[in-house]
Amino acid sequence: MEEKTFISLYQKPFAEQIAFNIEQLNYRYKRLSQTDTTNKENQNEYLMIFDSFLALFRALFLEKGAKQYTVQNYYRAKGDDEIANKIDDFLDTKIFSWSDKSIREVLKFIADKFVCHIDPIDRDDLAYANFCMSHLGNPYVDNNLNDIMHTISKIMKKE
Repeated sequence: MEEKTFISLYQKPFAEQIAFNIEQLNYRYKRLSQTDTTNKENQNEYLMIFDSFLALFRALFLEKGAKQYTVQNYYRAKGDDEIANKIDDFLDTKIFSWSDKSIREVLKFIADKFVCHIDPIDRDDLAYANFCMSHLGNPYVDNNLNDIMHTISKIMKKE
């Protein structure tokens, strides 16, 4: 029996799946950014789209380990470590100037505690998640969701 190597996971079918997932992520982000949260009737839809977006973002970019099917591992398998490392370096930068928390840690915290798992939470977790989500949606602060998506897109396009 032939042993599959890590690289064999990243041949054409996986490349097509990565492209499809990136397209879906961009679509979800576009819908998210078009949803007017000042209208109370749209708030549940916003949360639904945000959850869907964040679950896919987590799967594509936030997982660690050589066997995860992340965008970074896809680039590494193609021999383009520079792009993979730039994405990881960006996600590991501080999200807030006053905190040591990285973009990766904050997004993974929200995804793990509130979207992908049903983890025990306390009031501090809920308050922190609400603060982080308001930061991510605020167009007037650095490292908001728009900045994160724009920066990752630029890295992937080698700009």
